[in-house]
Amino acid sequence: MSPSKSTLDLINYHLVPPVFLIVFTVATQYLSYNGNPSRNFELWFVLGNSFGWKCIASLVAWALIWLWLPSKTFNGPTTSFGYTPVYQANGELYYFISVAALLVISFVQPSICVSIYENFGPILGGLNILALSLCAYLWIKAKLKSDEKDPYLLDKKYPVLHEFYRGMELHPRILGVDVKQLTNCRIGMIMWQLLIIIFLIAGWQLHGFNGGHLVNVLLQTIYIYKFFRWETGYFNTLDITLDRAGYYLCWGCLVWIPSFYTFHSYFFVYHQPTLGSLANIMIFLLGLLSIYYNYNVDRQKELFRTSLDKSVKIWGKPAQYLKVVYKTADGKQRESKLLLSGWWGVARKINYTFELLAAFLWSVPGGFVFGIWPFLYFAFLLALLVHRIYRDESKCLDKYGRGWNDYCLKVKYRLIPYVF
Repeated sequence: MSPSKSTLDLINYHLVPPVFLIVFTVATQYLSYNGNPSRNFELWFVLGNSFGWKCIASLVAWALIWLWLPSKTFNGPTTSFGYTPVYQANGELYYFISVAALLVISFVQPSICVSIYENFGPILGGLNILALSLCAYLWIKAKLKSDEKDPYLLDKKYPVLHEFYRGMELHPRILGVDVKQLTNCRIGMIMWQLLIIIFLIAGWQLHGFNGGHLVNVLLQTIYIYKFFRWETGYFNTLDITLDRAGYYLCWGCLVWIPSFYTFHSYFFVYHQPTLGSLANIMIFLLGLLSIYYNYNVDRQKELFRTSLDKSVKIWGKPAQYLKVVYKTADGKQRESKLLLSGWWGVARKINYTFELLAAFLWSVPGGFVFGIWPFLYFAFLLALLVHRIYRDESKCLDKYGRGWNDYCLKVKYRLIPYVF
């Protein structure tokens, strides 16, 4: 083993898990205090409170009910060890009913949004306990499972903290539902949507209407709705097909998304944006355009993927693609077609480019008077997506070999043409 690989293994398996477990877990409570300095931090916040636990229990029960309800199902990609996950395909309806329910509740009980805002620290404390407990359960469940065909579970070389951090099973189920659909989509993503609406209403009630805050929430709302409309497409992404159900993914969706992804909206309640109406309108229009292009990029790939004979037209011309041959884990030869037309011929991950631009634009209504704080999500997303680009490339190189190198010669850029 070369020293460089030994060092990399030390970082990945022994250093990153404990450091990230401590840093990110503590950061959620710090953010709740920093965003709302009118509420002093108290140590008991980490345990939650009765109000916070009621909110959490209500949301989890709501999410489970919608996954238990009979509905159309969607089969995800079959794993290398032969398992085909099945998901509920009622995400768009779940989104609309959830938002409508929040608006009705806030109308019937006008103080609820301010109460959630003021108790955000204890709510995050409760979510943290719930998420860590779930991750521990999933780790124990995987350890006790003896008939798993997943080769990762048969490999005993990984340290315990790495297993807890990365996760063990690829598609675990609890209470009759898929864990990733529950934590990622039906709790994490819907909390992102509901919380930013709650913070917007709380800001209006405490300080009056603010156009910048409204733009911030509207752009995110359009983006999040796009996710739920395309929820079944999400089941083909790396989060589902590569990442395992552990701290990184499940805790991230149950705690990091509601605390960090919503932070600028939470921050803008106390720290009111100061940009004028014209600037807000321009930001909104540019943000809308960025979200549309992000959707358009994904839509092109979805149309190509679902076209049986690949005869779909993109930008008015028949789609061009590269055929690559690969072997499955059982030695069978398969063929994939990598899209070269439309946006996918401009850069390999140009959908990330528009996603980053949208994130910057819904962070910028606060201007630059508050420093880096409103832009934390954008900075994090940039690092996350660049890391994901390299992870995806490594996966594709392992899968397609020379075919992937040929594809990269045809589509030279990753994120920004002529830059990266």
